[in-house]
Amino acid sequence: MMFYNVENLFDTVDDPLTDDDEFTPDGLRKWTPEKYRTKCNHLAWVISNVGEWGFPAVVGLAEVENSQVLDDLLASPALRQVRYDYTVTHSSDPRGVDVALLWDRDRLTYIDAREIPQYGTLRDYPIGNDPRSRQEAAGTGRNTLWVTLKHKSTSRTLDLFVLHNPSRRGGVAATSAKRIEINTKVRGIIDSLLTADPARNIVLMGDFNDNPSDPSLRKALGAGGIEENTPIRPDRLYNLAFPLYNSGKGTHRFEGKLWMPDQLIVSGGLFLGASPLLTDRQLTIFRHDQLFTRRGDALRRTYNGPYYNGGYSDHLPIYIDLH
Repeated sequence: MMFYNVENLFDTVDDPLTDDDEFTPDGLRKWTPEKYRTKCNHLAWVISNVGEWGFPAVVGLAEVENSQVLDDLLASPALRQVRYDYTVTHSSDPRGVDVALLWDRDRLTYIDAREIPQYGTLRDYPIGNDPRSRQEAAGTGRNTLWVTLKHKSTSRTLDLFVLHNPSRRGGVAATSAKRIEINTKVRGIIDSLLTADPARNIVLMGDFNDNPSDPSLRKALGAGGIEENTPIRPDRLYNLAFPLYNSGKGTHRFEGKLWMPDQLIVSGGLFLGASPLLTDRQLTIFRHDQLFTRRGDALRRTYNGPYYNGGYSDHLPIYIDLH
């Protein structure tokens, strides 16, 4: 199971309802079909290599424009031999970037999918069926994706949440309240699930735009640290990014500093039962030489400012091994 912020996976078609003009052939970045195809092939290579001898059963993605880019991603040669289904949010983000979840239909069965607006009183609604008008939805942020799947080999149900929280642009203190508000809302939904079934299997993945130790994760979401001697409780959330974060590892650079916005958080139920779905108490950061420039630890992005690099993303992917 992996998560990857793929950094601006846009097609080349202008969407008149969003501010995506820079990612068109005539736009600022001269985003051509050839550059777009290279981006899809690179991301497909990453997904296939994270799986090593197989393919990830679940892939969470941030910064995807629409279902078309997912179709094109899955049509890349590296992914043609795996049968992924997917769903993607339809948020009111001005640039049109959304989050998505892919799953291997041979290993997982789809049950339900819902969208959670980041702001506002509306809790959630079925995927693609926003009851609000476009004007009412404006300004409510990038939606969180909530997908329920059934693991075929164990018959265990998984509730998966994919988040892409607001950035720190404008200052950490000035933007922290937004991330706290979003995580508090998601935590309320999780509490309702755990109240009905304390052993419910819950996974949160995403670009939280905060470190594991920040209030939006520790307090609002209630995702604590986990070490080798931590006693597991089924109704608790455990942040599998903590061990690496505590050792100075990270997935992204912000203002020149390495940090850990990309995280996987699980409920204790995944560690429990006769056949636990999860045994490792920390996630893994996928680091491959191809993802970096020749200058060392700088990530090879698609663009470096206005200059085209033909790279991958400004984030590293993360993953955990399920059983």
